[in-house]
Amino acid sequence: MDPAENISERFPHVVDAVFHDERRARDAASALAAKAGLSNEQIDVVEPNDPQRTEKLDPESSEISRTLLRSNAALGVIGAVVGLILAGILIGAGFDFAQTRPGWVYGILAVVGGLIGMLGAGIVSVRLDHERVVAETREASTHGEWTVVAHAYDEDEKHRAGELLKEYSGTVSQ
Repeated sequence: MDPAENISERFPHVVDAVFHDERRARDAASALAAKAGLSNEQIDVVEPNDPQRTEKLDPESSEISRTLLRSNAALGVIGAVVGLILAGILIGAGFDFAQTRPGWVYGILAVVGGLIGMLGAGIVSVRLDHERVVAETREASTHGEWTVVAHAYDEDEKHRAGELLKEYSGTVSQ
């Protein structure tokens, strides 16, 4: 299963660039729209001490909870099914411990498989790229700097945005 299938956000990837002045930041934001093909809803400029910084960094925050639910449900069920299949294999192979208490084997392996699946969902849900951008933007904002944040649909769009932002800023995170 592709991890992207469990992500509910339309623009799950994020790139940011820090600027010392507003003009360079606005120029970079305009270039993202004109040259990288991003729409205006994918581009945000975070001003120093911006009161809307959180909304600009995570415009799809309601979709994040949906991603958590979807990934935990899907990967938990898949893990439980794999656990049941493994239990069937162990019982069918004639292992004494499995044949003595087959109900226990099925139950335990289904639960363990489901938990492993949900651990995998946690890996899908943890967005380390977003955390780095949030920290850098917060730091820049408190130090009087501007940040351009680009929300990308896929890795290709993220790469294009990152390369374009590198032409405008020396501090770009992808």
